[in-house]
Amino acid sequence: MTSPTPYDVIIIGAGIAGLSAAYEISKTSRVLVLEQEDHPGYHATGRSAAVYAACYGSEQDALYALVRASGDFFTDPPAGFSPTPLCSPRGVMFVSARENVPALKAHFAEMHPRNPEAQLVGKDVIQEKFPALDEAYQEAAIYDPRVYDIDVSALQEGYLKAIRQAGGALKTGFQTRDIHYSDDHWIVSDGTDSFRAPVIVNAAGAWVDEVAERAGVTPIGIQPLRRSAILVDGPDGGAVPPHWSMVVEFREEFFFKPDAGKLMACPANEDLSAPCDAQPEELDIAYAAHYVEQALSQPVKKVDHAWAGLRSFVEDRGPVIGFDATAPGFFWVAGQGGYGIQTAPAAGRLVAALLAGQDVPRDLADYGLTPALTSPERCHP
Repeated sequence: MTSPTPYDVIIIGAGIAGLSAAYEISKTSRVLVLEQEDHPGYHATGRSAAVYAACYGSEQDALYALVRASGDFFTDPPAGFSPTPLCSPRGVMFVSARENVPALKAHFAEMHPRNPEAQLVGKDVIQEKFPALDEAYQEAAIYDPRVYDIDVSALQEGYLKAIRQAGGALKTGFQTRDIHYSDDHWIVSDGTDSFRAPVIVNAAGAWVDEVAERAGVTPIGIQPLRRSAILVDGPDGGAVPPHWSMVVEFREEFFFKPDAGKLMACPANEDLSAPCDAQPEELDIAYAAHYVEQALSQPVKKVDHAWAGLRSFVEDRGPVIGFDATAPGFFWVAGQGGYGIQTAPAAGRLVAALLAGQDVPRDLADYGLTPALTSPERCHP
């Protein structure tokens, strides 16, 4: 094996967390992104609901800041970032069955201080935004217009193009065999090729603890949770109108979303899993179909497509972004859960700032974000 090729920063993982970090870091440093799969975004990134929802995660301080500080990037990306828009308006309604409306209104009272744009609406608006909902779900809803479909392919391609233009590189199909620290550098090898850098960023999604263990670093206790989804026909077997809003049961029992003329339905399951190429189980598919039949009062005659992905959390369900306290130059970007895509722009900026020894970016600080909120040290009480 030849001597390791040098870089300023090595990032392990080419999901949206790794790519957004590489995008920001590559503005000042030479970056290499290593990915075990044959193309970036294969796992959680490529299997998400792909939405930006300003109200999503607002009960968690770090997520609230990262979500809010990411919105402008999607609606007004940097010049030349993408030839097509990164997002399109969708809107969301949080709904409940009639007997749960008092709890829905209590939920609205809790979320409204951080989400003043959200409105408590009645039957007229519900029927306008998603007329196929069963009457049992039409008494009241919370409507928030600040939800957009994200073009994940355009986002990913924009990141990759900018990384390469800045002199960075992506190496796919790289099966990491060895990670060790020597002479103030991390050396990463697959048994054939090796690379070195003073800083390594662990953005390996569900595999972050495995990467840490290979590097001799204490894991953070990542928990990959499987979530499944299906695509079915719209009402009466027809196409789902593209202007219908997203619908979320307010306790997150299920959600629906128009998707290229079909209805994407998710039972919002969280099933503990080992890191893997996640696949939906028959029970997940059955639950998703059940919720469609329950909330739309229509039979599901066939499932056109079903898939699953892993949403990875640590115990407190907040993101982990920061240097490890015991391993020099080992930086964590982990635990994004279901928020990775919609927090990517701000998370990437936070990673770059902390790597450079700078303060938290001003807009994130204004939303209350501090390094302690995302520190990996909170995972080791």
